[in-house]
Amino acid sequence: MGKVEREVWATKIGLILAMSGNAIGLGNFLRFPGRVALYGGGAYLIPYFIAFFLLGIPLFWLEWAIGRYGGLRGAEWLGPMFYVITRRRLGRRGALIAAAIGGGLTLAVGLLLDAYYTNLLGWVAYWAAWSVSGKILTIKSMSEAKEVFINALANPVYNLVPWIFTLLVLALIVAPGVRRGIERAVKIMMPTLFILAVILLISGFLIGAPIKPEWNSIKGFIWMWTPRFDKLADPAAWLEGTGQIFFTLSLGIAGIIPTYAAYTRREEDLALSALTSATLNEVAEVVMGGSIAFTFAYAFGGPELIALVQLGKISPFGLAVVAYPAFFGSLGIPGAILASFWYILLWFAGVTSAIALVNVVAAIFKDFGLSRAVGSFITIILLLVFGLPITYEGMVTGGATSYLDFTDFVVGSVLLVVTCFFESVFGGWFIWGAEGLEEINRGALIRVPAWVWKYVISIIDPIFLLAMILWLPMTVRVEAIIESSPIGAQMAMLSSVFTALLFIIGAIIGYRVSAKKFPE
Repeated sequence: MGKVEREVWATKIGLILAMSGNAIGLGNFLRFPGRVALYGGGAYLIPYFIAFFLLGIPLFWLEWAIGRYGGLRGAEWLGPMFYVITRRRLGRRGALIAAAIGGGLTLAVGLLLDAYYTNLLGWVAYWAAWSVSGKILTIKSMSEAKEVFINALANPVYNLVPWIFTLLVLALIVAPGVRRGIERAVKIMMPTLFILAVILLISGFLIGAPIKPEWNSIKGFIWMWTPRFDKLADPAAWLEGTGQIFFTLSLGIAGIIPTYAAYTRREEDLALSALTSATLNEVAEVVMGGSIAFTFAYAFGGPELIALVQLGKISPFGLAVVAYPAFFGSLGIPGAILASFWYILLWFAGVTSAIALVNVVAAIFKDFGLSRAVGSFITIILLLVFGLPITYEGMVTGGATSYLDFTDFVVGSVLLVVTCFFESVFGGWFIWGAEGLEEINRGALIRVPAWVWKYVISIIDPIFLLAMILWLPMTVRVEAIIESSPIGAQMAMLSSVFTALLFIIGAIIGYRVSAKKFPE
């Protein structure tokens, strides 16, 4: 095979910040706190951390290895990458089937997850506008913040304009490429976000009890770490704990990490870079995202707010969405200034995650001969199409989010587990073999032990992931989502049709692109 011309990251710090920025986003500050509230605080953290050490770190290494291996051979997204790692053991026909599976999962997860994720970014942009304008000073309580937010969801102007603005920015960042667009942006966004997150973390512990004496912010931190062990009997807690690790590390999310890793140099350190990115993300999620959300939520809403999340009265995303504005509004003008910086930079953090998915889908269009710029804008149009049901439901029902919540559960939790299952099977010792271990350790500053690849990735992880998949029919989470909206059943059906349709189309693309790119 001749030398493959490809774009590469300009600097190591740019690579790490891009990977961290891809992982650190709304999942850390909006999704994670809601899951902790749903599944019993500290009890949820048990399957969460088990999944992190047993699945998260090993699969993180696996995805980086798959990405560079594929990139060196001209494969820039998961479908063709599955082909190149399975071709030797499965033969051409088996490898093409693997490519079809990778293609289906890439397109379905990539478009549907980014469609609702960018909607959430639109919500953040809305609060940023409220903060910059000073209107956030009119909010003094959690109930007022909730009312403002629900009114925004029901208003097409407040709902659509921030979202469309976000989509256009994504296209403008991805279109110039890795170095000129993505890498330049994250070098500014990520360090600044960490600084502001530390400021808010300290503020959450010091805010005390501004509403009621018994609603002390420290109690929220204690609630987060106190386990309710009965929740461990709920299979959904284990599935969602595992799904959140995948979501927060971007594991299984349409091959984001493999696509980014495809742009790394042949002798670039992968092992330590991956571990550094994963550690930065966990600090941002647990230490910062969870602690900030629960100290604020308890100080301004008490245990009643957490109970509303558990009963399905408030979307899990709403825990942080309505907690932050109440906190900032109570601080007066300094709160408005702090809120402006916080929401703008939280939006930036979300954008660094969203652009990774746009980049993946744009890579698919690139294999059809389209330029990155054209592929990026086509992707944005598709995100608009598949995200419109969220806006529609909000306007029709006055703020219900069953389409978002159902899609988040199926695509943002279940399909992530399914994708990682196939990655571990195809990338394990029995199919990809020693080449995978060799790839992750080439140029590495720390070496991944052989037993991690032979036993954890190849045996333990597939069994663990398969158990998560089989537990799916036992969960009651889907019923609660459907019943939370007057048109919940219709929205769930629409989301299911979209998922099936995109998987079939993606499977055909993965098969045909790989067959053409790698002829016999």
